[in-house]
Amino acid sequence: MITYTWSISKLDCAPSENGLTDVVKIIHWSFTGQDENEISASMSNSYPLSSPSPEGFADYSTLTQETVIGWLESNLDVGYIKSILSNEITSQYNPPITSLPLPWIRVEEPVVTEEPVEEVVEEPVVTEEPVVVEEPVVTEEPIVVEEPVVTEEPVDTF
Repeated sequence: MITYTWSISKLDCAPSENGLTDVVKIIHWSFTGQDENEISASMSNSYPLSSPSPEGFADYSTLTQETVIGWLESNLDVGYIKSILSNEITSQYNPPITSLPLPWIRVEEPVVTEEPVEEVVEEPVVTEEPVVVEEPVVTEEPIVVEEPVVTEEPVDTF
């Protein structure tokens, strides 16, 4: 038995159309079938919607996944899509076409010899960062000694 699941990935909208706002124009969807052995097939596509009438318009904020899936199921041939997915799942069990090796090319089987495996025990590597001791840097400002400037007036001797 195959279980089918819809998934809606995106809704493209017209911001405004015929006095309506946020009008859904394109539904991006995927439809997946999965059997009891978890073998699956999927189909993805997008479906364009025609412009809604004001009476049949559903406000974007009130849409549910079930409503949008209902739009798809009423417009798509779901039976046909299911048959495609069912055939894809069946072909995974019994592929209709397979590629075989060419009969005139001989493929040798690889020879496997078992050699004893030597167990390697790795010692943990410990790395130590060198310890850097920083000496305090002392900066001394130069001591400036100002010598008094003596200006003497020449003395006249008469």
